[in-house]
Amino acid sequence: MKRFAQIKSAGELPSPRGVALAVIRMTQSSTVSLADLGRTIKADPALVGRLIKAANGMFHEGRRPIVSVQEALMVLGLPAVRGLALGFSLLSSYRKGACKGFDYTQFWSSSLLMGLSMQMLTLRLRVVSPDEAFSLGLLARVGELGLASAYPDAFARILGELRANPGLQQGMLEDQAFAIDHCELGAAMLLDWGVPESLAHPVRYYEQPDLSGFAEGSRESGIVQCLVLSRAIARLCLLPEAEHEALMPAILRLASRLGLPRDEFVAICERIGRSWGEWGRLLQMNTGACPRFEALGKADETAQACASPDSAQEAREARDGLGGQDAAPRPRVLVLVRDESVRTLLRTGLHELGMMMSEAPDAESALEQALDVQPQVLVVEWDEAAARLVRSLRDLRLGRSILVLAVVVSEDDAMLVSASAAGADDFLVQPLGHAALMLRLRNCLRTVALQRDLEREREELRSHAAELAISNRRLHEAALTDALTGLPNRRHAGEALRMEWSKSVRHARPLSVMVVDLDNFKSINDTHGHDIGDIALRLAAEAVRKALRVQDVVCRTGGDEFLVLCLDADLPAACAMAQRVCESVRATVLASDMPKLNLSVSVGVAERTVDMSTPEALVQCADRGAIRAKQHGRDRVVAPQRERQPAAATQV
Repeated sequence: MKRFAQIKSAGELPSPRGVALAVIRMTQSSTVSLADLGRTIKADPALVGRLIKAANGMFHEGRRPIVSVQEALMVLGLPAVRGLALGFSLLSSYRKGACKGFDYTQFWSSSLLMGLSMQMLTLRLRVVSPDEAFSLGLLARVGELGLASAYPDAFARILGELRANPGLQQGMLEDQAFAIDHCELGAAMLLDWGVPESLAHPVRYYEQPDLSGFAEGSRESGIVQCLVLSRAIARLCLLPEAEHEALMPAILRLASRLGLPRDEFVAICERIGRSWGEWGRLLQMNTGACPRFEALGKADETAQACASPDSAQEAREARDGLGGQDAAPRPRVLVLVRDESVRTLLRTGLHELGMMMSEAPDAESALEQALDVQPQVLVVEWDEAAARLVRSLRDLRLGRSILVLAVVVSEDDAMLVSASAAGADDFLVQPLGHAALMLRLRNCLRTVALQRDLEREREELRSHAAELAISNRRLHEAALTDALTGLPNRRHAGEALRMEWSKSVRHARPLSVMVVDLDNFKSINDTHGHDIGDIALRLAAEAVRKALRVQDVVCRTGGDEFLVLCLDADLPAACAMAQRVCESVRATVLASDMPKLNLSVSVGVAERTVDMSTPEALVQCADRGAIRAKQHGRDRVVAPQRERQPAAATQV
């Protein structure tokens, strides 16, 4: 962690941005509500779709799909939402970078496969929540991204050495160059982002599981084994077909160690392959073709490509270099038209303009595909079912920006009015003419480009606003915090006192305060120097804090003075706490190169009474007690409201 802190201080490590950063901050608060979180997430339509997709991935086919953010949040839970927002933010922000030897596209494709594999495996094995597992798999290799970002040139040289000499160990080369390897860096980054230790530590060891030291059968051991198997599945999917056969027996052995029968494991892998293609379209990644997992373990068979028309088309596009990461994502068009000749004409026109086409067989499937694919354009043959589909989309935030082209049989005014009322933007009249179709599609392209530019500007504004809000909150916290002791400062003390005073008056609840003065502080500064004086103040502050209850508020209000608000405490209870404060400070010994110094405090205590008109009157009463305590020998408690002389340090 010390080495990680040094790397982090350079400011080059990957970090979440924009809405994702705001989401991560919110989920770290114990008071955040799902409603507040949902409102924040809805500012990022891409994140909305991805969280809904992740939530649906927790269930097998046949269950009613989740279609709203609130449902997704309830299914996922705050830890999973934090991890998913983090992973998706990094994926969006770091698709390319300065490290020329690092394959960013393959890195994210592999990370996506690991995330899906972890989710599917933990659905069966239950070693961790499936969607926490998804984000863990997605981020397991983040240390490599960290090294590529922090040391682009040096890390590129290491990757070049590994390509030239495959027998070399990557971790050893990284240790020699950076004094940390990518697994150690990845685990440290996850811990720094608030990922629990039980999830972050397995990331450190999944490439060398024998060194982990986790007890057999423990949760951490199970996570490590799932990560090992997930990495193997990802490697299989990304390796050339000729190398599949050699890797298959090892994968089967790993699955067997986890207690997964061959047939069940093959079924899991088939689901991973299908989800990989779906997620690839959602994230605008070229996933390519997936192996036929049913061929696992058959040494005499060669794995064939898993060939739905869409995935085959994506594989060809990947080979042709279309839709690469450096190019702007191609507009996505969803088509719901029954006439084959119309679909063929649309397919030709969309291909000519470089637009991606998805087809839906019916309105219900089209709604599901729209949530999944998030098209920019919908071409739909107009009827009552199409009208219901468009109205449903317009009710969703992600559907409001979709351009809807209604394919109608004639320019009937009643039909066009109906289509416009339901939410259609334009229309095409059958039979379609090539020139009219291309004119409409080019107009859609221009509109989509304008929407993309506008969304990019909005995203930048949202990112700046989120970062500004965080900076403002940090500045506000700094303005209310004493830099030396870390306690709230005088300004915070005044605000808290006024608030607690109002509560006490309104609800007739007791409120007491202590004024705590560190004894002989000037003498410590004059004799031993201000550095020793600062240490004495920090130790005294910690001793005071430890002696109080959780609900009490302690603030540093002056050089050697502290104010304590004792909530719901009458005078006897506050005096008892003040005695504990004296004892706690007295037990603190300041050891330095000089002779040991014994610390003590003088404490004045007062309780709010009906004759006190302001909070300041309450503090002044306690302050008189602290002055009298110093006058009568220090290291003692005085409550002026008690009608007797101050007692020794162990009495009031």
